[in-house]
Amino acid sequence: MRNRIKISEKLNRTKVEREFQLVNSFYFSEVNYDENGNFFDLYFPKNGLGITEKQIEAYNELIENLNGHLTKIIEYLETTYSKNEIKKVDKLNEIKLKLSVVEIIDNNKDFDTVVISEKEYNYFGIFKKNIGIRTEIKNGRIISMERKSDVLKENKKTLYDNV
Repeated sequence: MRNRIKISEKLNRTKVEREFQLVNSFYFSEVNYDENGNFFDLYFPKNGLGITEKQIEAYNELIENLNGHLTKIIEYLETTYSKNEIKKVDKLNEIKLKLSVVEIIDNNKDFDTVVISEKEYNYFGIFKKNIGIRTEIKNGRIISMERKSDVLKENKKTLYDNV
């Protein structure tokens, strides 16, 4: 079973290096973020010496400001709805935005945190459609948000490019 932490837990380098799984060149854990047992994957790419205090600070700051960030992500998401999605806006608004991946990096001049969030809905019978948003954060402020067709696949490519 994978190691899971609670979103309410403050992190430090020792906790990450001892309790997270080391997968390739990433420290990894799942983070429970609500009472329904939903979780996101948390990645700390490590450099030659491990992870940095800057990465720990970026994560702890993200968690402190998460509700505000999620509000902004939802507002942005609503501006990206297609014509068909606008017709289903009431249903889409009932679907909770889910966090999927949080990556805290150290070696990127443009951003230090990536948050991947998604909504999934039935759009034709049994077919499902995923709306994914990739959000980049620097020093606690949202720098960019972009809707992606396959946000997890595209982020995986970016994740490995940043190592």
